Amino acid sequence: MHRIILVSFVCALVNFIAGAEEPSAKDLLFFESKIRPVLVEHCYKCHSAEALRNKKLESELLLDTKAGIRKGGESGPAVVPGEIESSLLIKAIRHDAFNMPPDTKLAPEVISDFIKWVEMGAPDPRDGQLTQLVRKEIDIDAGRDFWSMRRLGEQIPPSDLNSPWIRTTIDRYIYAALKRKKLEPNRDASRHVLIRRAYFDLWGLPPTPTDVESFVNDPAPDAYEALIDRLLAGQHYGERWARHWLDLARFAESNGYAFDKDRAAAFHYRDFVIKALNQDMSYDRFVRLQIAGDQISPNDYQSQAATGFLAAGTFTSQQTQKERERSRYEQLDDIVGTIGTSMLGLTIGCARCHDHKFDPLPTHDYYRFTACFAETGFQDFDYDPDPKGSKDAKDKFDVAHNILVDSRIDFENAQLTDRLNTWLSADSDPPPREKLGVWQTIGPFPATDFKKAYSEAFPPEQDVNLKAGYGKLKWISQPGWTDGKIHNEFTGDNSANYLYRTIEVGRKSPLEISLGRDDAIIVFLNGKQVLAKEVTGGVAIDQDKVTLQLNAGINHLLIKIVNATGPSGFYFSTKLAVPKNIQDIIDIATGKRSEKQKHELLKWYAPRDVDWVKLSKAELEHLKQQPQPDITKIFASRKNGTTYNFGTDTRKVYFLARGNSNAKTGLATPGFLRVLTARGRTENDWLTIDTSASEASVQLPPRVALAGWLTDEQQGAGYLLARVIVNRLWQHHLGRGIVRTPSDFGTQGAAPTHPELLDYLAAELIRGDWKLKPIHQLIMKSSVYRQAGQNNELATEIDPENSLWWRRGATRLEAEVIRDTFLAVSGSLDKTMFGKGSLDQANPRRSIYLTVKRSNLIPILQLFDAPDSIQSIGHRDVTTVPPQALALMNSPLTRQLAEKFAKRIYASGETTMEQVVNQAYILALSRFPTESEKTQMIGFITAQGISYGNTDKSRSQAVVDYCQLMLCLNEFLFID
Repeated sequence: MHRIILVSFVCALVNFIAGAEEPSAKDLLFFESKIRPVLVEHCYKCHSAEALRNKKLESELLLDTKAGIRKGGESGPAVVPGEIESSLLIKAIRHDAFNMPPDTKLAPEVISDFIKWVEMGAPDPRDGQLTQLVRKEIDIDAGRDFWSMRRLGEQIPPSDLNSPWIRTTIDRYIYAALKRKKLEPNRDASRHVLIRRAYFDLWGLPPTPTDVESFVNDPAPDAYEALIDRLLAGQHYGERWARHWLDLARFAESNGYAFDKDRAAAFHYRDFVIKALNQDMSYDRFVRLQIAGDQISPNDYQSQAATGFLAAGTFTSQQTQKERERSRYEQLDDIVGTIGTSMLGLTIGCARCHDHKFDPLPTHDYYRFTACFAETGFQDFDYDPDPKGSKDAKDKFDVAHNILVDSRIDFENAQLTDRLNTWLSADSDPPPREKLGVWQTIGPFPATDFKKAYSEAFPPEQDVNLKAGYGKLKWISQPGWTDGKIHNEFTGDNSANYLYRTIEVGRKSPLEISLGRDDAIIVFLNGKQVLAKEVTGGVAIDQDKVTLQLNAGINHLLIKIVNATGPSGFYFSTKLAVPKNIQDIIDIATGKRSEKQKHELLKWYAPRDVDWVKLSKAELEHLKQQPQPDITKIFASRKNGTTYNFGTDTRKVYFLARGNSNAKTGLATPGFLRVLTARGRTENDWLTIDTSASEASVQLPPRVALAGWLTDEQQGAGYLLARVIVNRLWQHHLGRGIVRTPSDFGTQGAAPTHPELLDYLAAELIRGDWKLKPIHQLIMKSSVYRQAGQNNELATEIDPENSLWWRRGATRLEAEVIRDTFLAVSGSLDKTMFGKGSLDQANPRRSIYLTVKRSNLIPILQLFDAPDSIQSIGHRDVTTVPPQALALMNSPLTRQLAEKFAKRIYASGETTMEQVVNQAYILALSRFPTESEKTQMIGFITAQGISYGNTDKSRSQAVVDYCQLMLCLNEFLFID
């Protein structure tokens, strides 16, 4: 809500505009009886002078006076006498916009009363005073002086310090703050602790026993530094730190809401993040690609996949037409809000309905920022990773294919017409129409089995000149048989039935027939076999098709149907050699055919010419070999994506009153946050590029310009972008950020505990070309990072929250890291990278590759506080609840992994219990047990084995129990 100054004054009120008639007593009675009581009961609570006095006034709208209701609020006049559609009050009570009252809709008869009242001219006797609300604009210039919105100045690290504890510039800032409180930092942690800490911080996996032994025993003075460099160069670094970013990006692989449609190609964004981090892509480019990669590098896979950031939010695919515009603005708000919190550490979304209550972010800036995404939609896109290679292959294919096409065309031009004319002139008179004789049937001819019935040549197929019968079997005429229908006429298991008919044509020509049979079939034409199918199955239409070459005159068609068991059926239809429309053309004298008729005749004849068929077939077969590009589906964002292809306004963004998509107050053009823009600069400094004095300036796409502004540390928001990301790196390495509210750098967020250190890290990032790995090195190689976690009573009394970082605090592993560590210590981890994920929590791949389906989250991850991916998360909750312990002790998954863990460390009869305990500790905790721990654990295994019967099998079972116990230890679940 706007900050307001109340200035009361007396308005000279008039009942109607000059010249209007005074309302009648009847009109005023209508207002008093039908309108005022409803306003008092439902509206005055939030829209009256009393509401204003109680600081409960909404939308700057006063409905308790005539002047107030005519003037209206933030969205315009509430009532325009005589104009229903212009009266926002009517729209509100209809719930066409604003939905007032908010809790329930007024009765239809009450709404009718208000409509009638407005049509009457809105008679209103109330002549009370109107309190005018004077809007106080946000002071953008003053907002630039807030600590997070100030530009980076010169960094001068504390220099008057002399301590061997100081290794890096970071240590100078930390040590100086400690000395001011007369505190001393902790000593370095042991190498066992440091390697475990470094592995989990950078890889999210435990070190192997070999890695631990090698590091602990490495005499090199820079062994620790070399370890950090090696881990940063490893491929698991990207997997570990991608998970942090995916929390911010609210990444999921489904739409959310009730239907929660899958996004099968969304994983490309997750893979992009992993690859970008492993490649140490500069952070400014990392950001730019996620905002506008499709426009910055349209032919690059990573750039295309990167815009999955914009598309990662929830979206309901089940919408009515009325809901679509509202849904679009909800989606745009999600994009803008996520960019704000994840990249800038600002709650920009709070300025959607009103100026930000606390930060210098006007609603005007919010909608102009949102307008940068006016033409942005998301969907599954086809991506060709090698467009040039695909084009070259296509061009090469086209050259070869065109040769075949030209050969066919040359044949058509040189020979086909002559061949058609020869065929037509075979008889001087027009050929008679095809004649199909009546079907004749005979059978069944029995055999000992189906194969015998199929292979044996029974008498009808032995004699070209068919006889009237064979023994007791006679030919039967079937005048009632209709072609194109199934006839179930045959009987006899393992037997053959024959069908015969004549086909008469005027000249040599083909005839296409379609057959169905139950079960096998053999077809003879003029004594020669032309088709044979030895299969069993029910009769169906068009099971077999064959083209018969008919001789001029009478042709003899004999068909053998072989039945296996039960009734047998038959289907027959013909596609006559000369269809009626073609025969009609043939009947026309040669010289009188039109060009169109000649073309149709030649087109029909061509497939009946053997040589043309060969040429055409070669052409078609070659076409099947046409190279296809290696298309990949990517779920991402793009200009004019089809998500919101619903109407004329879907490529525009409007200023909305109170964030209501039904209350548009003007077109919003692309712009940025003024408070983060250098004085004297405007959005045009990024939207427009001056190429030269002689050429016109180039207008950049709004998203490209926004990406440039976001990463411009001199004139744009880059300085805040840098502060936010280095704070996140510090947060994930040391348990919390220099700013404790990592996604809120506004006035309601926490102030930095070490502001100079924060600015130093931000400046180092920018000076280092925005590379993140050097910042990791700077932090992890510092003494503050290497500290042990031991407590100190004096320090605890002075700084109980460890705000000054005098010791290392313990942090619990995230849900994904807990699961991955289970897999690693059990020897089950599948390190395959990238590609589609799985919803099966037992899948042995790393947890980052488990599918994030919003309505079906992975139980073990959800239990340990993995986010639901509904909104950007900068800091995960860390809960301690009984179901966590119960899952570790009782879940089938934990037990299965404990069994695999046990197999790694115990072989019956070959391994001592001391060896079992030692190996379990080094695998699970990256250290060996103390003597006390060893004694205790051996005692536990022994007692468990005895309780199970003290056999080899029982001892194996006891080792499994011990391994499961190790997976439940706090030391296993926490990083010291």
